Amino acid sequence: MLDKQELAARALLAVRSMRAPVIAAVNGPAAGGGLSLALAADIRLAAPAATFSAAFVRIGLSAGDLGASWLLTRLIGPAVTSEICFTGRPVGAEEALRLGLVNAVHEPNSLIDEARRLASAIVANSPGGVQLSKRALQANMEIASYAAALELENRGQALLTRSADMPEALAAFREKRPPAFTGR
Repeated sequence: MLDKQELAARALLAVRSMRAPVIAAVNGPAAGGGLSLALAADIRLAAPAATFSAAFVRIGLSAGDLGASWLLTRLIGPAVTSEICFTGRPVGAEEALRLGLVNAVHEPNSLIDEARRLASAIVANSPGGVQLSKRALQANMEIASYAAALELENRGQALLTRSADMPEALAAFREKRPPAFTGR
């Protein structure tokens, strides 16, 4: 069982470690490993029928499964996470929105279109800027001090000033046109 658990954990770590942002579109139950998969995404969208369940205690397990305890606590705080995990109650889409577990709730027939619209808005930006933003946001959830966070951010900014995308963005701004990012 430990081998299977570690294999699943590596898969979710791979999702979370992707250089590009990951958007989850949830249109139904996200429970157990499905909850952990949704939590591993950078952005979560939901349809009204979406439910999020950390009911591990109802089947004799702990909420410490596939990163759920770590990610959920950081998304919605320790008190609410504790209540949800200790009771095993499901969280509906509207409550998930209020708690900050999801970014938006969309009707089922537009959920995927909204995820694609969001992805298009992200892709329109500097690839290096998006990638280093993702890295900074994730790393700074684990850094213990403001000074360490600033150091990480400073390195990212210094690297990006050396890219071809920054002068292109500045030129596009001056010329009032969309930038043509290359990712170099």
